[in-house]
Amino acid sequence: MNLGSRSVQRTAMTLAATFAVLALGAPRAAAEPANTLPGGILAEARAGFTPEQARKLRQGYSPEALIAAGDVALFHFLDIGLWLETEIAARSGAVMPLEVRLDPAIGQTHVGTAGGGLPLLAYLRSEKSRAQGMIVMQGGRIIFEDYPGMRPTDNHVWMSISKTTASLVVRQLVEEGKIDVDKPIDSYIPALRGTEWRGTRVIDVLDMASGMDIVENQANRENPHSIIARYNHATVGEPNADGKVESQLEVIRTAKRMGPAGVAFDYSSLNTTVLALLAEAVEGRRWGDIFQDRVWAKMGVEGDMQVALAPDGTPQAHGLLATRLRDLARYGLLYTPSWAKASREQIVSDAYVHEIQTGGRQQIFRKGELGNVMAKAVFPAHPPSANHWQWDAIWDDGDFFKGGVFGQGLYVSPRNDLVVAWYSTVMSSDLPQYARQISDDLGKRKP
Repeated sequence: MNLGSRSVQRTAMTLAATFAVLALGAPRAAAEPANTLPGGILAEARAGFTPEQARKLRQGYSPEALIAAGDVALFHFLDIGLWLETEIAARSGAVMPLEVRLDPAIGQTHVGTAGGGLPLLAYLRSEKSRAQGMIVMQGGRIIFEDYPGMRPTDNHVWMSISKTTASLVVRQLVEEGKIDVDKPIDSYIPALRGTEWRGTRVIDVLDMASGMDIVENQANRENPHSIIARYNHATVGEPNADGKVESQLEVIRTAKRMGPAGVAFDYSSLNTTVLALLAEAVEGRRWGDIFQDRVWAKMGVEGDMQVALAPDGTPQAHGLLATRLRDLARYGLLYTPSWAKASREQIVSDAYVHEIQTGGRQQIFRKGELGNVMAKAVFPAHPPSANHWQWDAIWDDGDFFKGGVFGQGLYVSPRNDLVVAWYSTVMSSDLPQYARQISDDLGKRKP
């Protein structure tokens, strides 16, 4: 792995809301011509920022600006190395070209009142959507692609889509017999022995049901003494509210038990960090090296992946990975029958896809905050029924979805051999509803 980092002045508030749940439905956009590309910051990003524009946006950096999902955030989400230390998970081998066979019907997808009633392309290009790029692939071919607010070669932060990379690595280790998901997490991570994590099964960490008092909600984000606030301070190596500088592992070790594990889907990035630490403990290697060798270097991607690091080197696999949009889509292809269009060997097993689709515990899904948000706000017309292995939403028909705060998304439909991926910088987005509708529409076209 090649190491390349740039440090800037950062504060713990930078990530205070980065890994929140997907926000509620987007503000309704007024109708506008679908062939009109947005102006302003989106046009600047699409063309490539001038030196003057970049200097101004860098000078506007602040934690508050990042979590406001405004212009300063958009600029920094396209260059994660400006505000966090990063290392590189390097690509290897020949790029596997993607066939392009555009389907004009995709851009005309409607979802009732979602997006203000606009068809997909018009909503995507509306300034209110603040979408930067979207790609739809079926059968390993690109059938829709649009970049209203970035260049195709730009890296954009994945946010919490990243969480699925940690669960994938753990799954590979499970299939190799190196991890048993029914064993307690502290049996693999010595640092968690003697803490209240003791006895928490790996599967409950995977399913965001650890029962620990680490829930990411607005109250905890705003409480300077909460473990979430302390964790975010540790992410950037700055003193917490009590004036102490802690590492992420130190914060994780002090977590208290809130209730029994395996009862409720209580979303938290700390669970994902524990999974990355689990992989490191089992393999005796850095997580970025593990992911590079097991996944990224085996794929026919176009670019390297940026992996953000905490000051102590803890990988930020819970949300701070960055790649090109096509490479995010290639990653999604690994979970479809067309995986061979993205990788030189099968990385995601058929058994793992089946587990994601059928193994979720429906009884825990609606007992936490995020399950209810997914069912009532993000996908109101088609409520999912479960979460599993770090994926936020799973439907009875086998489709599954992982979202990232500020408008990132990855929707996978193995039944339709479909991947929909997108990047944005916005507080709320209706693109998840469009992705679900695309899957349904394409499913109806099948003979």
